[in-house]
Amino acid sequence: MHICLNRATAGAGLPLEQFVEIAANAGFPGADVDLSYAVTHGVAALQDLYASHKLRFGAWGIPFNWRSEQINLEESLAKLSAFAKIAAQLALDCCSTHIASSSKLPFLENWQFHVSRLRPCAQRLAEHGLRLGLEFLGPYEFRKLARHEFISTPGVMLELADAIGPNVGLLVDSFHAHTSNTPWEYFAALPAARIVLAHLNDAPDVPLHQQKDGRRLLPGEGILDLNAFMNALRTAGYDGPVSVEVFSDELRAMDPAEAARRAWAATARALPAYAS
Repeated sequence: MHICLNRATAGAGLPLEQFVEIAANAGFPGADVDLSYAVTHGVAALQDLYASHKLRFGAWGIPFNWRSEQINLEESLAKLSAFAKIAAQLALDCCSTHIASSSKLPFLENWQFHVSRLRPCAQRLAEHGLRLGLEFLGPYEFRKLARHEFISTPGVMLELADAIGPNVGLLVDSFHAHTSNTPWEYFAALPAARIVLAHLNDAPDVPLHQQKDGRRLLPGEGILDLNAFMNALRTAGYDGPVSVEVFSDELRAMDPAEAARRAWAATARALPAYAS
């Protein structure tokens, strides 16, 4: 496993070159990746950019809004195929998307919507030997945003994954695992193929129903046993990127380079065994 900087933590609006630079200068071993850079500049240029900063590649996401009612699915899938071809060349088997935990649609109708939209995405990834990771969102606030609750736990998300395709698994986020009241041991028992990507963050000492997604903490600044979380992923056989994703008004108000430095310093203190 290698720890990466996520743009939610620092550098959300920066060009990829600057984002990579602040990640490397802060001390991160890796940084999440924008494959559109390779579409514009070529795969070799993307490789050289990361290699010049001695960084490993992190995660990437579906490059279009698959939830949109106005989507041109064939054009969008063609874009995904182009990204998947690049990802396969770079061995980036870590494409993911999140699944909202409430909806205006009743559960079964929403289930079918997700299958119909994401199965073609999974199939395009499978053509290049890649997987798709689905992120479950645990906070109570999200489950009550819309009229109908949807999936907020890893077990049911794996059932949706099975309905979408054999190359679909989980994005496991430590904050969402905590807010879904899922013990780390659950993830340790999963087959390695079912974990596509991991996110790392911490949670304040408040009751589960009061946890807020936008008030996450940096690793080591909250109540989660993140060494046990990482150990569970390792026990499962996961060996991919672990992206430090912290939604925080305080970090957003900082200079991006300073936010990245603070994020890595906290992570390295909290997880010395995984910080190399």
